[in-house]
Amino acid sequence: MGTADKRQAKLSFSGGEKRGAIPAPRTGDADAEEGSPEMSVRAMFMELKTSLVGIDAKLDQVTERLDRIRSRVDEHDARFETLETRTSEIEDARSGDREQIAQMEPKLRVRHEGKVLYFSDPKQANKFVRRLPRQRGAEAPGGVSPEDASLSDND
Repeated sequence: MGTADKRQAKLSFSGGEKRGAIPAPRTGDADAEEGSPEMSVRAMFMELKTSLVGIDAKLDQVTERLDRIRSRVDEHDARFETLETRTSEIEDARSGDREQIAQMEPKLRVRHEGKVLYFSDPKQANKFVRRLPRQRGAEAPGGVSPEDASLSDND
């Protein structure tokens, strides 16, 4: 075998490519036989490539979902900060002069046996008035007249 034959054999074996170069993937190779190791490697490569494309698409979906979650967390953080600010303002106002705050709160006045009782909670005032004995006649002993057990707003 001469040098020309060796050179020709080397070129035909390597596909005419330079030595050390990475061969480009071939499509539709006529020389690759079904079930050959070269064909199974190519099939595995194509499966891996398809899997990577699917994984990349799923990763994009997860990234989008994570971005939406982060934006919702930011919105909730902003709402929480607003509520914290309002709460601290209310606590500051309540820690101030209690008497002034008490005067600002609406109160209900109940007259009973010549005394005037003040309630800030309407439920408590109604409960108190309901427990009072009702006057059945004009002269019921121990009864409470409608004037004495009246429920009215603070004037």
